[in-house]
Amino acid sequence: MIQVHTCVSVHCDQCDQAVGPQGRARYFRTEHAAVMAATAARWRIGPDGLWWCALCAPALICQAAGHHFSPWCSPRIPGGRPAPSEYRYCRRCRVLEDRPVTGQGRDGDGGEAR
Repeated sequence: MIQVHTCVSVHCDQCDQAVGPQGRARYFRTEHAAVMAATAARWRIGPDGLWWCALCAPALICQAAGHHFSPWCSPRIPGGRPAPSEYRYCRRCRVLEDRPVTGQGRDGDGGEAR
């Protein structure tokens, strides 16, 4: 006997995590039930209609609004030498960016927070 079953699952459009226990996909009978479960798990729908899990949503929402970055930080490696890269972070969502140090100096863009 062949049976066809239709179900709905929800996956994060950023990291592909699924709504369900330990990130394993949970299957729902209706789209409404899937949306209710995702909403209860603190998932968000982005401005472009994409689904974001509770872990990805804060950084993506902040990115859409405009991150508030710290100045570029230049760490030192053992021996006091400058590291080959520098970093900055968003003061709201804590997303981290790094870049290699270029020959033009440590603050290629002025080093100011955006």
